[in-house]
Amino acid sequence: MAVEYKNETTIISRIPPKKILLVEDAPDVADVMQTMLTTLGHEVELSVDGRHALMQFKPGRFDLVITDYAMPRMNGVELAEIIKRRSPQQPVMMVTAFTFTIAAYDGRPLPVDCILRKPFHPREFNETLTQLFNSDEAAAAGT
Repeated sequence: MAVEYKNETTIISRIPPKKILLVEDAPDVADVMQTMLTTLGHEVELSVDGRHALMQFKPGRFDLVITDYAMPRMNGVELAEIIKRRSPQQPVMMVTAFTFTIAAYDGRPLPVDCILRKPFHPREFNETLTQLFNSDEAAAAGT
């Protein structure tokens, strides 16, 4: 849902507030994404890389993990693989400019629930979150 004001668009979330682990090594990108998420009412815990994120992650602690792909020491796919081993039902979203690179990741299926390509519009980000949480809730309900 969006409300138009002159040349600006205010995005309104259609999902209840969630607890999100955001893993992004670029400070400016992390700041923008964190601001978008908190503006939508979500609680965000920030991590600067995959290893740091693994110290923060505990099964059941977060409603969603959002990770960048290209990070030092551990890329987002490696992080997602470890998270999914620890908590197979944990929703993981990858945000990346390298969609073609990760599409052929070792010929294996990606351990993420969705991929959002950078750059993206805030409305696209919100719609992706809404779809992810709606499909996650439907799966939990057995539909």
